[in-house]
Amino acid sequence: PYSAKNLDEKKLIYNYRLSRSRRTIENAFGILSARWRIFRRPIRANPSTVEKIIKATVCLHNYLRLTDNAYYSPEGFIDSYDGTGCIKLGDWRTIVSNDAGLQRFSRTGSNNYSAAAQDIRESFEKYFNSCIGALEWQNNHVHSCGETI
Repeated sequence: PYSAKNLDEKKLIYNYRLSRSRRTIENAFGILSARWRIFRRPIRANPSTVEKIIKATVCLHNYLRLTDNAYYSPEGFIDSYDGTGCIKLGDWRTIVSNDAGLQRFSRTGSNNYSAAAQDIRESFEKYFNSCIGALEWQNNHVHSCGETI
């Protein structure tokens, strides 16, 4: 994300969309970890086996969401947004809070980034603000939150 105050609207939208994407991915993996214990610790297997485990659990997850959703992911289990756009944390977080599978990493270096990383960030910023990549609600959300997202 862009790390400064007084960002222009395009950068605020980029930061918001990036943050929302990260939360979506975190939520998806958290749900899998809460329901499938194998994800609650590092998987010690060769990459092809890990790939098969992931595919199998995702297929089972999708099946259970379609056929037994009230039990598999009851109300409040998944992160959601309230009427003001604030995130309400899902119950899956309490299930995995003490597990080794989801660990926070500390900073391993400086905040410097490569020119390639900057190009990628700028490409996404342009896309999120283009006619093709913009979402109708992103501007309203950025404007309703002020300068910080």
